[in-house]
Amino acid sequence: MYVVELEFRNKTKDLIDSLKSICANYGLGNDGNEFKIITQTFLYKFLNDKFAFEAKKVDKSVASAES
Repeated sequence: MYVVELEFRNKTKDLIDSLKSICANYGLGNDGNEFKIITQTFLYKFLNDKFAFEAKKVDKSVASAES
């Protein structure tokens, strides 16, 4: 595997682990809603990052913006 793929996989696992930890801290550990929260949060982050990546390709002023 490539180093980038391994790094992405490790960051993804860390994100899921931190979301599981947050759910457990607020009493949602091993609950059916825990899966929904983790899935929705993960998908939101993925889609948000994907949108930002594509927007930067279309408009170069977005790529040079601070935030």
